[in-house]
Amino acid sequence: MKIFQQNIFGGEDEIITTIPVIVLKHRNKEGRYLANGIDCTDWSDPDGDVTMEDIENAFIIVRDDRSKPDLTDVQKLRAESAAYKKYMIERYGEDAIINFDVERWLVDYDPINIDMPVEKFNLACEENGWEPVKTY
Repeated sequence: MKIFQQNIFGGEDEIITTIPVIVLKHRNKEGRYLANGIDCTDWSDPDGDVTMEDIENAFIIVRDDRSKPDLTDVQKLRAESAAYKKYMIERYGEDAIINFDVERWLVDYDPINIDMPVEKFNLACEENGWEPVKTY
């Protein structure tokens, strides 16, 4: 599938076939990535991690402007996660169940940049309630 991004400043239109994202790759398992949630889990893997074949089910970090994310985006996510964790502990105590714990994730996973095919990205958008990339 080809997607044309119109250049409103008079230059050539750009053909987009991939979207740059960050996924979390498992350090000890080749080709396995953190799933986006329990409903996206690959049940054939003991940790529920997904493969590149089902990368639309991975936890992804993407920028709204579709530019390439970097470690500053990971740091923002870490800060958001830390604030959430603090709130949950204040509200529910030390025994609070906290699944959105990026610090814990980064013990076993490394953030890596990939170019996700537009078709798979749009499936991820559908799953997450995001605006998909328009195709013409």
